Amino acid sequence: MDQLRVNLRNHPATDYVAYEPTRDGLDSKIVVDFDTDIYVDGLIEAETAHLEVTWWTHPIGTKDQFKFHYIESAGYDCGWHRQPHPERDEIPFDHFQQRADPQNEYQYQAVEFNDDHPVGLVWEIVDTRLPRIIRARYGSE
Repeated sequence: MDQLRVNLRNHPATDYVAYEPTRDGLDSKIVVDFDTDIYVDGLIEAETAHLEVTWWTHPIGTKDQFKFHYIESAGYDCGWHRQPHPERDEIPFDHFQQRADPQNEYQYQAVEFNDDHPVGLVWEIVDTRLPRIIRARYGSE
């Protein structure tokens, strides 16, 4: 997690990077506030946008679980997750989820990650996958 925090702090569009407790208080997550005037060429129309990263290390032979979840103040949120979904067995272990508004249901789809290592994955999400979603959302692709 420390290496993830360092890498995220070095991204040119980050305003704030810090550890915060998770909702249940049992773990910690890294919270990254993006400068919306810089990130993805300033396409984000929301006032604020941030990314929450949680990583759970597992023994050798078992894939680590993680969550990279993006949230805009306008209500949109999406995320790339490697974790079971306890309420719905049909949701793949590795999945992307998104919804336009907190009152909407998430839409899920299976995803394959190019990297399994924390630092490689943070760059895969922050520099490739998330900008692609933002461009599609705001009609710039």
